[in-house]
Amino acid sequence: MSKHYQVLARKYRPHSFTELVGQTNTKKTLINALNANNVHHGFLFTGTRGVGKTSIARIFAKSINCEKGVSSTPCGKCSTCIEIDKGQSIDLIELDAASHTGVDNMRSILENTQYMPSKNRYKIYLIDEVHMLSNSSFNALLKTLEEPPEHVKFLLATTNPQKLPVTILSRCLQFTLQQLTHDEILGQLKFIMDSEALSYEELALSQIANFGKGSMRDALSLLDQSISYGKGTVTSADIKTMLGLVHHGDIITLTTHLFNQDAKSVINFIKDLSHRGENLNNALKDLSSLFHKISIAQIVDTKSDRTTKNLSKQISNFDLQIFYQMSINGSKDMALAPSDQIGFEMTLLRMLAFRSDNQPNTEKKTLKIKSKVKTPVLIEKKEISDITKPKILNINNQQQWETLILSLEFKGSVKMLVENTLFDNVNNTTLTLTLDNQFTNLLNNYVQKSMLTTLRKKFSTLNLVINLGKLNVQTLAQKKTQAHSKKITKMQTKFLNDEGVQKLEKIFDTKINVNSIKEIKHV
Repeated sequence: MSKHYQVLARKYRPHSFTELVGQTNTKKTLINALNANNVHHGFLFTGTRGVGKTSIARIFAKSINCEKGVSSTPCGKCSTCIEIDKGQSIDLIELDAASHTGVDNMRSILENTQYMPSKNRYKIYLIDEVHMLSNSSFNALLKTLEEPPEHVKFLLATTNPQKLPVTILSRCLQFTLQQLTHDEILGQLKFIMDSEALSYEELALSQIANFGKGSMRDALSLLDQSISYGKGTVTSADIKTMLGLVHHGDIITLTTHLFNQDAKSVINFIKDLSHRGENLNNALKDLSSLFHKISIAQIVDTKSDRTTKNLSKQISNFDLQIFYQMSINGSKDMALAPSDQIGFEMTLLRMLAFRSDNQPNTEKKTLKIKSKVKTPVLIEKKEISDITKPKILNINNQQQWETLILSLEFKGSVKMLVENTLFDNVNNTTLTLTLDNQFTNLLNNYVQKSMLTTLRKKFSTLNLVINLGKLNVQTLAQKKTQAHSKKITKMQTKFLNDEGVQKLEKIFDTKINVNSIKEIKHV
C-alpha cells in the first residue's frame, strides 16, 4: 500500500451536500435556506458519532463563504473552498470544546468576534462537542449569541444536547442528525471499494455495515482494518475472524433445531460452537437479528430469501415475539452467567420451555386445533367439578358481548384476542365468535385454553367456536382505540389553545411538537 495512505474516513469525507450520505431532511432545510440566502447566525447539529455533524458544518461553511457567492453548491475550486477542505482557512475557527472548557479561553476567542473576517464573507466558529464547555464558558458564549455581529456565524456540534443550557438551545437552529441505515452505509462502502478498485464480498461489507451501528465513521474505520487484514481484499471469512462472528449457516442450523423443539440437538450444537472457540455473545445477537428477519417475512416482506421464508412457516408470530424478547434479555444476562456457554444454553432452553405448544395441559381433553382459515376452531367441552350449579350464557348481540368482556378478567394476549372478536350467536351451550384474519397468529393452544378457562369460571358448561374472517363491524378493541385517539386529540387541542403555551411559542419563536404532548396518568 502507499506510504502516504490516507484513512478512508478522511479521503471520502463529503465535500458537498450531494456527496453527503443520508440526513435528507437536514440537507433539504439547509439547501433551501442557502439558496434563499436566509442564513441564521447560530446552528446546532446533534447526533451520535460518525453521522456527519462536522462534515455538514464544513460544507455549510464553504456554502456561505464560497467566492462564487452564497449557495448550496459551493464551487469547491476557489481558494476559499480549497482552504476550508484542507483545514487551512483563517476565517473558519474550529474548536474542540473538551480542550477549551475554561472561561478565559472562551472569552479570548469570543473577543475576536468583533473583528471583521480576514478575507471571507463571514467569520465562522465551529465548536465541536460544545456540551463540554463549563457554565462560565456557556455564559460567555450566550452573550455573543444574543447579539452576534452580522459577519459571524456559529456552528455548534454535540453528541449530548441534553447537557446544553436551554438559553443556548433557544438561540440556535437545531438539527438532529439520524443514525445512518444499514443500506446507506453499505452503499457507501461498495462505492469506496469500487473507487479503490479493490475486490470484496458483498456479505462482508454488509457485516461491516451492521457493526457500524449507524455510524459511517465507525464503519469506514472497520473497512480500513479489513482491507489491511485481507491485503486489499475484503471477505466474509476475514470479517468473521476479525470480529469473532459465527457463520450464518451455523445460526440457521441452530434456529432450525430450536423451531423443531429438539432440545438435545440445541445443547449439542451450542457445545460444538463453544469448543470451536466461537463468540457466543455474537451468536446470540445474530440469533436475535434472524428472529427479526423471520418476523418481517411473516408479516410484510416478500423479498426474503428462501431459507428465511421456510423458517417463518415453522413458528407462530406469537412465539417468535417471545423468542426475540428472550434473546435480547439473554444478551443482557450473559455477563451474569457462570460462563457464556451456560448463559447461551439457558436462554435457548427458556425459549423451548415457554413455547406455547409446550404449555402445561390442564384440560381433561386434548384440544384439536385446525389450521385452515375457513374451518371453525372448536374448543371442546370440559367439566369443572368445583362448580355445583352451571350458569347459562344468555347474550344476543355485540353490545352484550362487549359488556361481558369488560366484566371478566382477561389478560395479555388473551385480552387482545377477545377484544378483537365479534359476537355471532349462542346455540345451547356453544358460543360462536368471529376473529379478524389479521389476528390469526393469536389462535394458539395456550391463548385459547386461557380464554375458555376464564369464560368457564362463570359459564361452566360453555363450548366455544371461533371463525376467522374479514370484519365489517367495529370490535371492542377498535372502539377503544378510536375513543383514545379522540381523547388525545381533544387534550392536545386544549393544550395548544392555552394562552400561556401560545405566549411561550411567541417568545421563543417556535412551535410545540404535537406528538410530544402526552397524558399524565395519576397513580
